[in-house]
Amino acid sequence: MKRNAALGIALAISMIALVGCSGPHGTTGGGGAQNASLAVTMTSTPPAFTNVSVLSATVGITGIMLTPSSGSAVALTLSPTVYPVDLMRLQSDTAFLGSLTLPAGTYSSASMTFSAPTLTVFNQSGTTLNGTCVSGTICQIVLTAGSAQVSTAPFPMTLTANQATGISLNLNLKNALTLTSGTLALSFSATNVATAATLPRTGTPSGALDLIEDFVGLVTVQSGSSITVTGSNGISLTMTLPSSPVIEDPQGLCPALNTTCLVANKTLVSVDATKSTSGALTLVSADLLDATPQDEVEGTIIDTSTPGQFFLIVANKEVATGNSTLSAANPGDIFLVTLSNPIFTVDFDEFFNNASLPPSTVTPLFSGEANLVNGQDVMVHVTAATGAASTGNQAITSDLVRLRFTRTTGTVQTVSGQSFAISNLPPYIQFVTNPLVDTIIGATNFDGVTDIGGVTVGQSISIRALLLNNSTFSFYAAKVRLQH
Repeated sequence: MKRNAALGIALAISMIALVGCSGPHGTTGGGGAQNASLAVTMTSTPPAFTNVSVLSATVGITGIMLTPSSGSAVALTLSPTVYPVDLMRLQSDTAFLGSLTLPAGTYSSASMTFSAPTLTVFNQSGTTLNGTCVSGTICQIVLTAGSAQVSTAPFPMTLTANQATGISLNLNLKNALTLTSGTLALSFSATNVATAATLPRTGTPSGALDLIEDFVGLVTVQSGSSITVTGSNGISLTMTLPSSPVIEDPQGLCPALNTTCLVANKTLVSVDATKSTSGALTLVSADLLDATPQDEVEGTIIDTSTPGQFFLIVANKEVATGNSTLSAANPGDIFLVTLSNPIFTVDFDEFFNNASLPPSTVTPLFSGEANLVNGQDVMVHVTAATGAASTGNQAITSDLVRLRFTRTTGTVQTVSGQSFAISNLPPYIQFVTNPLVDTIIGATNFDGVTDIGGVTVGQSISIRALLLNNSTFSFYAAKVRLQH
């Protein structure tokens, strides 16, 4: 199955869609010949501490404003109105915040306001952080709300009548976060915390403004021509369906491999979509995670040194039973997972049916507890869940562990063929030697460079990849992003 061909089909359909859809994922404001359309997406740059690992950085975006050289500022309508993001996942991923219609003219800056962020950190510093986070533990630290403004290039930005374009906002945690005398602090207004780039970035498929990848949620609407996928964080994405959508089904849940596999209120999926200049999101692929609703939690592993147990830092969840612990859980929460006769499996997602990465290469490397390693992203099937975040005793029992994509950032050391060696990974991901990152022809998407030929020694690179223990390639990358 050729992923690049699927992108081409999706983009062809998205270019047909009309500008002027209502709501946060279409355009806001009035129409008219003197207006322009602007799509807004967001990425991030991770911090680079040597002895503190930031595992999750959740924050709510409370407002985005475009300020013209003259006249009134124009606000982007967010849905939810406090739009949740995990900035650590956005080091490789992209959040689509919405599109707005605004008067043609010159805009001098963009501003963003944020609720108080919550950082989930693994403290490896040898000292207590912020008075409560003891060294050797995983803690949540709540910092202060704030705002950031971008007035550097591409601002001032001139939009012409009927122009349809986009910008990507980047929040740089490397510049925003400081660690001084045991105190972790964040300033949204520090120098070079917020930057912006015009869309599309280098590597984006022709005809698209941006790629939205690995958005996990339940199919809540399936009309035959479109689907709506709703994440556990309340974000919904409505996507036009191409005539032959790519259905990835590594578990064999739906042999038909067509739109009948996308059943409203039953199918849990990870979707990739393109955002086009027309204002439309178009499905590129849907990776089938569950055919019927189940209790599931996805997140990052940190070892406990106790056999059969690990900590899991929540990224996504699905709650089918109404379990009160799972219902109350938020991204960044810390669960102790206890395994009970577990099955181990791999979610191939982009690599499904790709001859360059057959299952026989990967599945033996994730077949038992010995293959678990710090930094892996897994989805666990929950058979029991108890406790609460307020009392610090959230716990899960699980009988299935599914390997999914790790997000991390490092420095390129060497490049050879389709792979490169990477160093300076965050301290919670530990290797004796610099691990290799393998890119897969027809599956790996590039951002900031056109292909592996643009990856050079010394670059800071973020990846979304399968992380495997004791393999020739420690990372199999679905995404490679150049950090500027």
